[in-house]
Amino acid sequence: MEGVNKIKYFWINRNKDLLAKGKISWLEPSKIERQSILSSLIDAKKYIKGKILDVGCGNKPYKSIFEDVVEEYIGLDLPPPISTNVDADVFGNSLNLPFKSNVFDAVLSIQVLDDVPEPKKMMEETYRVLKNGGYLVLTAPLTWGLHDEPHDYYRYTKHGLKYLAESAGFEVIWIKERCGFWGMIGQKLSGYVYYWRGVPKSIIGEISKRSLCAIIQLIFCFLDHNKNKARSDTLGYILVAKNK
Repeated sequence: MEGVNKIKYFWINRNKDLLAKGKISWLEPSKIERQSILSSLIDAKKYIKGKILDVGCGNKPYKSIFEDVVEEYIGLDLPPPISTNVDADVFGNSLNLPFKSNVFDAVLSIQVLDDVPEPKKMMEETYRVLKNGGYLVLTAPLTWGLHDEPHDYYRYTKHGLKYLAESAGFEVIWIKERCGFWGMIGQKLSGYVYYWRGVPKSIIGEISKRSLCAIIQLIFCFLDHNKNKARSDTLGYILVAKNK
């Protein structure tokens, strides 16, 4: 088991290095999902500047891609023991943000909205703390398994995200799918293979499963980029909206 932990720590550090370059390792079982989020955030980077708030920041995995364009990066998350493995600057709730109105140039919300029981309230609070002309960059899942139970409440279509944003006062700039049908299937299959019969407990098992996941994801990413026309099936969306 010690050998397996060493491998996992190696990949954690390896993934951090790659992430700073805008990449996720193919040996990461959730490569398709994480790459789709990362690539979407890079596309939306032009809207990020000044003082930004990362709502539900966790351990701030995407902070490095914005460091060259922001003046201040503030991460907010729920306090322990509700949240674990967090690197928050401020503890608080997204339904009642502990900040004055009109103080942030941009707000990030990365895979958080599905875990919030009152998403409209979160949108309204986000709108409140943004300056006039500030931007919200938000990602949310459409297809994903249960997680963080029992605090896993919703999945979102692009129409649902548009409705929530506009109901809170935002002007929607764009909403984009993060992958298509084949990417979605590839990610589901990769996750199934990695967790089938439990997480690997040996070095050989860890290497074998990660290698198989890499092959699966390579094949399905190729199909997604070259064979996919309809994109109504996706892992999720990214939304960019403006405080009017």
